[in-house]
Amino acid sequence: MELEINLKEGMGELLFGSNIEDVIKKIGSPSEVEEIGEDIDYPTTILHYDDLGISLFFDINDHIVLSCIDIDNPDLVIFGKKIIGSTPKEIENLMIENKIFNETMEKEDWGEMRISFEEYSVDFYFIDEKLVSVTFGK
Repeated sequence: MELEINLKEGMGELLFGSNIEDVIKKIGSPSEVEEIGEDIDYPTTILHYDDLGISLFFDINDHIVLSCIDIDNPDLVIFGKKIIGSTPKEIENLMIENKIFNETMEKEDWGEMRISFEEYSVDFYFIDEKLVSVTFGK
C-alpha cells in the first residue's frame, strides 16, 4: 500500500470521500472498528489497521465517508520524503519548501507537541522533538 500523503485528497489509493466498503475492498478488514460520538449530531466510525499503523475516520451524516487519516507508520511519505522521526524544524522547512505556511504550534495536554497547518488540515505530532504521527483530512 502506498503511504504518501496527498494533502486534502487522501493517501495513496485512500481518497477522502470514499465509503467504508470501498476502503475495505482496497486494504482489507480492519483490526478494530470503533464507534464514537453516538450522542452528537455527527458520530464517527474509526477503522484501525494496527499492522499498518493507520486509523481511518469516517464521518456519519447523510453518507458515511472517509474524512480523516491518522498514521504513525515509519514508511509515511509527504512531498517524496519519509518523515516519521523528523524534527519540528525539518517538518517546518519541508512545508515551506512546498509553499505551505502559517503553522501553529501547541503543546497538547497529554504531552505531545503539535504543529498544524490549518489551511491544509494537517497536524504533525512530536514526542521528544521527533515526529511520531500525522493526522490529516480534507
